Amino acid sequence: MPIIDTHVHVWPLDDAPGHRPAPDSKIRAPKAAAPVEWLIQDMEEHAIEHAVLVQSSAFGWDNTYMVECLERHPGRFKAIGLVDPESPGNARDLEQWMARGLSGFRFHPLYYDKEARGPWWLDAKESDALWHAAKATNAILQFHLWPRHAEALARMIERHPDVRVIVDHIGKPDVTEAAPHPCFDPVLRLAGFPNVYAKIGDYQIASKQDFPWSDTHPFVRRLVDRFGANRMMWGTGYPRTARLVPLEQALRYVQEELPLSSEERSTILWDAPAKLFGFS
Repeated sequence: MPIIDTHVHVWPLDDAPGHRPAPDSKIRAPKAAAPVEWLIQDMEEHAIEHAVLVQSSAFGWDNTYMVECLERHPGRFKAIGLVDPESPGNARDLEQWMARGLSGFRFHPLYYDKEARGPWWLDAKESDALWHAAKATNAILQFHLWPRHAEALARMIERHPDVRVIVDHIGKPDVTEAAPHPCFDPVLRLAGFPNVYAKIGDYQIASKQDFPWSDTHPFVRRLVDRFGANRMMWGTGYPRTARLVPLEQALRYVQEELPLSSEERSTILWDAPAKLFGFS
């Protein structure tokens, strides 16, 4: 079964432009590099044909390394970058990075929760220009959010229904909430928009259990039931020794442990992401 890993962070750690963590990052800077060469080793050892690189938030809005990886390994990767959601010039930034080969951009509403205004930009009129630019350039917009942010995202999607959107990391469910998990409903309602996709990722973080993280399985099943496997994908996170869990476990989780049919697995691991990102 061919495989596409749709979520891997890689980064350098040297003095070249765009290779150092951003001083104003909202997450802790890494202490060591995790270069794309590590990822290539992982892919070759585990028959992963393609991967989507995702700019680490520690490196801020400079997506130079993502572009470098695309140029060095044409056809093997796609890349999701970052633009500042609060910048009045972010539509222009999006256009410039798309012209350099990126496929889209990731946003982190949950990182803004502790700020006075919260993730105000999620459905703000000030963000319409960014979404218009996304439509014009065919950029994918990817959101790392709590379920409570999904209603604001839905309002934005209603205004921009042609923009393709990915909801990250199983929608960040609270696995401790009693069934039927009403707090997860806002994420499930996003399935009503035909251009919204959901990603199976960060399962080991959402879970309160050891592998195979069985408390996440019902949430993945509900996502597949609502979105359909043709709007689902899978990702891991980090390469080689930077991984939070062994790649073998991440693969077994999606290939064997999740309550999916063989056809659903094939669609999630290849067909759906290949079509969305343009892999062949």
